[in-house]
This record gives sequence, structure tokens and C-alpha cells, in this order.
Amino acid sequence: MSDTKTPKRGRPRQFDEEQALDAITTLFWQKGYSQTSVVDLVQASGIKKPSLYRVLGSKEEIFSRVLRRYLAARMSMFATLIDNSGPGVDGIHTFLSLMRDDVLSGTSQNGCLLVESSAELHGTTPGFTNFGSVYRSAVREQMQVLAGKAGGTNRQIESRSQLLTTWFLGLDLTVRGGGDEEEIDNSIDAMHGVVEAWGESPVAATA
Repeated sequence: MSDTKTPKRGRPRQFDEEQALDAITTLFWQKGYSQTSVVDLVQASGIKKPSLYRVLGSKEEIFSRVLRRYLAARMSMFATLIDNSGPGVDGIHTFLSLMRDDVLSGTSQNGCLLVESSAELHGTTPGFTNFGSVYRSAVREQMQVLAGKAGGTNRQIESRSQLLTTWFLGLDLTVRGGGDEEEIDNSIDAMHGVVEAWGESPVAATA
């Protein structure tokens, strides 16, 4: 008979990590990084403080993880909307209409977490250095794909993607600043007008 003892298994987790991160994301979104305490994190996640530190780390580590997770989800959403919007200038118009629906939805009325955090923390935090710049670059890459739907030279596509990026980041600030539906519609309608002209301009040879 063997004297070898079967090692005891650790106590199974009593929480869903993804649900906890969802709750914590909403908390940072509503209160900002500086105004969110560890007590707030414990209460929002439903995880006891020792488990919170053991599984998710310190407040700084949790925040950088939340930002990376949010960035990945947001870029995936952009890519899906762009893919589903169809070809040509009409596809860009469709994308703008889909974005309107998104920014007016209950989940997006706090604006963009990355834009808000960039303003609060000057675009950088331990564990995710220069996250503001990373976000803007990621948005610009998606907008370049979107702008390409209208055709044109490489220079035109680059210029249009920069314009779309600047407009979109401004729209995020409008939403976060409490802009109402009329103000948001005016911004989106203005971009529809700009995009319409892209379909009317002659396409030069590719630069």
C-alpha cells in the first residue's frame, strides 16, 4: 500500500473572471482611474480583496489589463462594422450610420474609455505605456481601410483616413461631454456630406 498522499486541490474560484472584468471596466469608465479606489474594485467585481490581488493584480495592473482588453474589443467591433458596411462610398455612409446607432446606444453613452483615460492620464499608464498613441494608431489603421472603399490615390486615402480619425476622436469627446442626439447627428451628417464629395471627385492614377 502506497503512502503517497494525493495533493489537495485548491478551492475553486467563486467568480467569473470575465464578468468581473466587465464590471470593473464599467467602473473605470464611469469614475475614471484616479477616482476609482480598491474598495470600489472589490465592490464592483464581487471579489474579495486577497483574491482580487492574487488573480487580477494591483489597481495599476488591473487598469492596464482593462485598457488592453477594451482596445482589442473596440478594434474588433470597428473591423466587423467596416466589413459589413459594403463597398464604395455607400459603404462609408453605411458605416457612419452604424456608428450613429452605436454611440447613441446605452453602452456607448459614456464615450470611449481610451479617449477618456488619455485625457485623464496623458495617454500613458504603468503596464501600458503610451496607450493613447496606440489607440489612435489602431483607429487610423481601421479608418484607412474604410477610406479605401472610396478609391482614389494613396495620398487621397491617407488624407481621408486621417480626417476620419480626427472626426471620430472628436465625436467620442462630444459623446463623453454629454452631447445630445441633435449634436451627435449634426456631426455625423457633416461627415456624410464630406464623404459624398469623395464619390464625385475623379480618381487619379495610383500614387
